[in-house]
Amino acid sequence: MSLLLSGRFTVSKLFLRQACVRLGALIVLLGMAVSTAWARDVTDALGRVVKVPDTVQRVVLGEGRLISAFALLDRDRPFQRIVGWQNDLRKLDPNTYAAYVAKFPQVKDIPLIGQASEQSVSAEQILALKPDLAVFSISGHGPTEHSPVADVLEKAGIAVLFVDFRVNPLQGTRDSMTALGQALGREAQASAFVDFYNRHVERITRTLGTLDDSQRPSVFLELLAGVWANPGHTTGKGGMGELIRLVGGRNIAAGVVPGALGDISVEYALKADPDVYILSGNQQPGVMLGAGIDAQTARTSLMQVLKRPQFAELRAVREGTVHALWHDFYNSPYNILAIEALAKWVHPQKFTDLDPQLTLNELNQEFLDTPLAGQYWISEQQ
Repeated sequence: MSLLLSGRFTVSKLFLRQACVRLGALIVLLGMAVSTAWARDVTDALGRVVKVPDTVQRVVLGEGRLISAFALLDRDRPFQRIVGWQNDLRKLDPNTYAAYVAKFPQVKDIPLIGQASEQSVSAEQILALKPDLAVFSISGHGPTEHSPVADVLEKAGIAVLFVDFRVNPLQGTRDSMTALGQALGREAQASAFVDFYNRHVERITRTLGTLDDSQRPSVFLELLAGVWANPGHTTGKGGMGELIRLVGGRNIAAGVVPGALGDISVEYALKADPDVYILSGNQQPGVMLGAGIDAQTARTSLMQVLKRPQFAELRAVREGTVHALWHDFYNSPYNILAIEALAKWVHPQKFTDLDPQLTLNELNQEFLDTPLAGQYWISEQQ
């Protein structure tokens, strides 16, 4: 009798185990169906159609500086969805980081997924944060389109959205803000910003009309001037070089730097002898620009960098056509401010009535609860 009961108990356990397996599989299938039903298709900056959860509450940023886009969309609480990011904002733009911490002290407690490089990013750390969405730049200091980190996350069922504010900044800004607006349920905010962006860009292009090369002043944009041991870090055909061409300038490095970033020699710059020399910076020992920086500090730091002997003989230096921009415009939807400043410097006669400060004021008033407060551009003769 006991043997019979034992056999029946074994069969019952086997039946129960098989039933549980079937039930588990059914739950998984139902979960997949629900997940699909509750997902939206979003086209990212690479043209990929990404299935994003209908409600995104937990976001990991491949670069901390991408928070500038979230400040436009989640303007009252830009960090409300951020559960992890890299340490690049604190390391590479400490003034902006300090401005955010002053208003949102919890920023200091956001878990780090890396420091300021793609190699430092840990897929395991990202997975442990259980994000709904990972936002990566197509190029830069974090995981890019060719990164194995993105593959690991996607295989784990986490949506990965690529944005671009730095390689093809004009179209990339439009596409990236639109994609983020759709992913975050902030379509109206994204559309309003893109309309604002387009309106200001069209003013530039309408004023310039069609220019041939003889009508384009030559421009040398030195990135993080005074920071690098070897001078001449610059932009090529993409990146900020795209903005130089937009505003009617001729980038002296466009023919020798094929990508968005690269280097030219001092000798090459001296031979090109540009009409306009522009430096970018955000911290010492370079040009101090950005959040919390006043005009006097910015100008003093610019004059200090101009004491370097390498470019002292440039005609632009001798004639005073020297200007400086906040470096992080190169990787931000706020690049419209750089576009307007560049337009005034490259074609001052055509843009006498253009005032980038008014555009900054409009940006702050209409889109940002954490305003851009500081000196974001400066001219040697101002």
